[in-house]
Amino acid sequence: NTRGVTIGIEGDPQRVAAMVARPSLLRMLRARPLVGRIFSEEDGEIGRTRQTVLTYALWQQLYAGSEAAIGGDLRINGEPYTIAGVLPSGFQFIDPDVKLWIPAAFTPEEKSDDSRHSNNWSMVGRLRPDATIAQAREQVDALNARNLERFPEMKEILVNAGFHTVLTPLQEDLVQGVRGTLFLLWGGALFVLLIGAVNLTNLVLVRSSARMKEFATRCALGAAISRMTRQLLTESVMLAAAGGALGLLIGWWGLALLGALGLETLPRASEIRMDGVAVAVSLGLALAVGLPLGLVPVFNLRTMRLNEAFREEGRSATSGRRTRAVRRVLVASQVAFAFMLLIGAGLLLASFQRILGIDPGFEPRNVLTARVSLPASRFAGDSEIRTFVDRLLDRVRSLPGVESAGLTSDIPFGGDYSDSVILAEGYQMTPGESLISPYQIRATPGYFESLGMAIRSGRAFNDGDTDASPRVIVVDEKLARRFWGDADPVGRRMYQPNSVDDLRQPGPDARWSTVVGVVEEIRIAGLVPADDRVGAYYFPIAQSPTRSLTMTVKAAGDPGALVPAIRRELGDIDPELPLYNVMSMSERVGRTLGDRRTPMILAGIFASVALFLAAVGIYGVLAFQVSQRTHEIGIRMALGSNSGGIFALVLKEGLVLLGIGLAAGMLGAAAIGRTLQSQLYETRAMDPVVVAAVAALLGLVAVAACSVPARRAARIDPIQALTR
Repeated sequence: NTRGVTIGIEGDPQRVAAMVARPSLLRMLRARPLVGRIFSEEDGEIGRTRQTVLTYALWQQLYAGSEAAIGGDLRINGEPYTIAGVLPSGFQFIDPDVKLWIPAAFTPEEKSDDSRHSNNWSMVGRLRPDATIAQAREQVDALNARNLERFPEMKEILVNAGFHTVLTPLQEDLVQGVRGTLFLLWGGALFVLLIGAVNLTNLVLVRSSARMKEFATRCALGAAISRMTRQLLTESVMLAAAGGALGLLIGWWGLALLGALGLETLPRASEIRMDGVAVAVSLGLALAVGLPLGLVPVFNLRTMRLNEAFREEGRSATSGRRTRAVRRVLVASQVAFAFMLLIGAGLLLASFQRILGIDPGFEPRNVLTARVSLPASRFAGDSEIRTFVDRLLDRVRSLPGVESAGLTSDIPFGGDYSDSVILAEGYQMTPGESLISPYQIRATPGYFESLGMAIRSGRAFNDGDTDASPRVIVVDEKLARRFWGDADPVGRRMYQPNSVDDLRQPGPDARWSTVVGVVEEIRIAGLVPADDRVGAYYFPIAQSPTRSLTMTVKAAGDPGALVPAIRRELGDIDPELPLYNVMSMSERVGRTLGDRRTPMILAGIFASVALFLAAVGIYGVLAFQVSQRTHEIGIRMALGSNSGGIFALVLKEGLVLLGIGLAAGMLGAAAIGRTLQSQLYETRAMDPVVVAAVAALLGLVAVAACSVPARRAARIDPIQALTR
């Protein structure tokens, strides 16, 4: 598993992520050291785990790439570890923030049947070349079935809880949280490519129609069809290459926006760069679109009849009906694609706004959070932890600008939570009912106050809740309703089972705590919870010490201004303890929205591009038709039509294309809405407000695009038009 460790010396501590794993994992991953060695099986034995393997980045940072570091010592959590080797620069496994590896060792007690409840480790394996996930799943299920028979006292509980083992391919597991974003990236890019190709097709048709008289003249003068074909294909290739090069330049600039878009959360996002493969694929796509478009005028050229070409391009006629119909279909399809993308962006935006309106249950404004971890080498017992907690809080609370301060084991929106089974005295489980495992949080006095959490009944923790006083507990409203319904739980008792027997009847060693307060339910894992936990309960840190602490400080003004003073106070207490993960509570809330914000921004970008291309397509077709119908418009005006009538004539044609596109896009928009449903919060797939707003926006843009050629047509001088 991944855990934070403190490295460095007194006065310059650093907090980094470490991968703690059995020595066999690196060998299973077929990792080869750049310098030194990787772990051996002996390094995974109790008492022999003081070895570490550094990543290339940390090796460069601490030792500037010197091989003399191999065999030397590095202080980790205050203890000396021998540097065994360095991994290659390209090596990465699951967490890109991991800076070093530490071997894991288990005592016989930890590997015994009594420790089977531990769920803090993940298992990774490599299948044989001829094996499948289904076969591996069958073997694991058979193993679980045998274990259930081995432990009949646990069988009913595990069956009621739905216990099972999930086997997932590593790549699928890595992208599970961002799969929607990845599909949105591909889908949005594909739609924009389609709209761009349709737009280019339309422009090529217009350009081809405009040049038919030129080609007919050249043919009449003896020019070879093959030579003009080569010319047209060369032009298409050059334009496609130029467009691809421009796209690469824009893409290169766009890479700088990855952080702003939140794409750094994608798996292996650090490897996203403009390399040779990206350049080749981009240019290949540009040519794949440009070359077929170049064949359109070639086809027209080879099927051209000279007399028809001269007649169609004469001033007595406009373009052929078939060509005009094709262009209208293409414009309508652009509108449809743009409508679909706009619907997707609108739904995500509406969902995001509703998420922002969720009450987290606490007040994040002006709250500073920061983490401190106490190594066992210097804080071996609970008394040392209590002393540190008291000293730190006394110093922080005395700082100017601090209204209240507390410490907790699990900060809301922190991404790292603990849960544990707890039961209420006298509560009887119904047949088939599963055990519940709410969030287990430890906190000091001042924690609830610093987050502005309301006390619904009873009291919060105070300085009288010490290790020498009776054990107390605070529960949230959700957990209180689960055990006591509408009754007041203050004064009731709860216990954590120590054995299987305690699950049915609390034994003499059960840990009892008295409920002293009920706090409001808060969002702990995120504004939109990803699980269905049945609430949370809180222990005072004085009675249940922990080495992993997060500080919450309510400031009178800007919480960031308190950071230097807090670092100074912490350094005075222990100069080897780093203050890390420093951020405001508002920042924490914002970070948890990244998986919602990123798809919304991406969809908005793609929809904006599509909207622009659709507007260009409508404008281009109508502008070309006005230029081709100048003689006709002149006749209409000479026969009595006024400027308003001509304006309405051209505008009507554009609105017809808009209506056809909206109607066609409605079906596709419904499909997109259903696809995005898993990413929507309290938003229907075809939300009528979103549909109406998107249709209105697209209509306004289309009207604006139609108005330019319509005004131009209305200003045509009939005398000049008829004498051209």
